[in-house]
Amino acid sequence: MKIAMKLIENWFSERYSDNLQLSFRVMDQLLSVKTDFQRIDIFETYDFGKLMSIDGTVQLTERDEFVYHEMITMVPSAIFRGRPKKGLVIGGGDGGTASQLLKLGFDHVVNVEIDGQVVEVSKKYFPDISKAFSDSRVKLLVDDGIKFVHDTDEKFDLVIVDSTDPVGPAEGLFNSNFYKYVRKLLNKGGLVVTQSGSPFYQPKALTLANSAMKAVFPNVATYTAFIPTYPSGFWSFTVASDSELQPGDASWLPDGKYFNKEVLKGCFMLPEFVKALIRENE
Repeated sequence: MKIAMKLIENWFSERYSDNLQLSFRVMDQLLSVKTDFQRIDIFETYDFGKLMSIDGTVQLTERDEFVYHEMITMVPSAIFRGRPKKGLVIGGGDGGTASQLLKLGFDHVVNVEIDGQVVEVSKKYFPDISKAFSDSRVKLLVDDGIKFVHDTDEKFDLVIVDSTDPVGPAEGLFNSNFYKYVRKLLNKGGLVVTQSGSPFYQPKALTLANSAMKAVFPNVATYTAFIPTYPSGFWSFTVASDSELQPGDASWLPDGKYFNKEVLKGCFMLPEFVKALIRENE
């Protein structure tokens, strides 16, 4: 008598609500570690290569990380008048944002990540993404980003808040007091940008970022990108400055794998429900 053997499949799922989740079929779980701040898991997936999750939420995959890292760096760089040269990254322990800034010709990048284990895990499992950490132009500090902006006298053209969602260690990065200190660090014409979540599934992140920035800066704008492995695939970023938020002469910027001049123009054109979210919070 033959007995049919069913192949056991392993899946990682990020739950968006009690009724909805996105699942990835995985070959193997490469790491699971609880740090002083959060839980980090690394999976080898079939469709997206290696995947990092923090506290059960997808942070990056090898296949689509370029979208996030290009859009959080190249859009504000295009708005800056001239060519930005000095950048500050708060969070970004995977190194992808710092690496992208180096590609854009930044001379000096300070990267402040609160959880040193995120850095070490990224160096081991995502060496191409985290390679900026071995570059002399990048100063890596394992420290509290909020404390850093309070204490430093250094000035920057661009400040990037590359954080997890506004809970736990990242909660303090979504309030106006934090942005008051950030504003003091910006050179003339400087900008600050943060990831601000999925407008569809995480409207709180978007409204918190907008309200915190508008309490401090006269010019605030939201833009979006398509990131397949983030909730709904529709992601937002919010940028602020004392200067007008209009793209300058961005001819020096190369096309990326996602970013180009058409994307730069279109990413600020928001669906009506996103505009309504922002209006309702004002």
